[in-house]
Amino acid sequence: MDLVFSDIHADMDGLETILKIALSPEFEEKYGKISRIINLGDLLERGTGPKEVLQKIQGLSKTYPVISVMGNHDESVLYKKSISGSSFASARAHELLSEQDLEFFHQNKDGTFGEQQIIDAKNKLLCVHGGPLDPKKITKEGGDPWLYQKTWQRLSEENNEFYSYYGYHYRASSAFEEGKTKLENFIILCGHQHIEAAIRQNQNEITNIWPFQPVTEKIESFVVHKREFEIDKTSNYLFRVGLGGPQGHHSGGFAKPHFGVIQHDPKKVILFGLE
Repeated sequence: MDLVFSDIHADMDGLETILKIALSPEFEEKYGKISRIINLGDLLERGTGPKEVLQKIQGLSKTYPVISVMGNHDESVLYKKSISGSSFASARAHELLSEQDLEFFHQNKDGTFGEQQIIDAKNKLLCVHGGPLDPKKITKEGGDPWLYQKTWQRLSEENNEFYSYYGYHYRASSAFEEGKTKLENFIILCGHQHIEAAIRQNQNEITNIWPFQPVTEKIESFVVHKREFEIDKTSNYLFRVGLGGPQGHHSGGFAKPHFGVIQHDPKKVILFGLE
């Protein structure tokens, strides 16, 4: 079973909370044993514990296979680009990161870091931070080319696609069409927008399958909301995982950690959020 999270944002408390729940004997008895970890990007920025978060992920990688894609805030640190939203304490903590601390993000031969997208063909998973569209295929409307990348793409809340200073906004239909060039009957996993979403494509019909009312339960000492999705083997899906690290909340509000798991036999996606 896969543990999936996104947007930890240098929040060690948020990461530790997710791990305490998902790796607990009670969780394992109810849902299964975690055998792999999928990070959908943005381990860095906004929070104040980047060194601790990176050390923890490095440590986990010695016990579990870890799939990890780049987020726009990870790129901001590695490429020394500026994104608003970090406090002075957060900025200072990131300035103190050493090259050794950042070794988790492997450098590619072309000088870039990490992976914009990872495809697990066996389990039919397409993992990205923001969106799966090929930036080369997008009709550019000006602006910063960085904001068209997969790390910046975001699911559109409108019925059209457009560029803004928040990134390139894509329709679910475009995401599914891009996914079909790589896989059949697949699941797209993304994060970035800090809000959960669940969309299914059956043939050419696209449906929002997000249930309004979650199921509430207690695991360890935590009260969590969960939503379960049984996967139809003839459909395509897009699941957006919520904010993993509350310190990443742009307004500094009362956010809670979110994460998900993927069971593979039978296939089911379960998304969790703390109360």
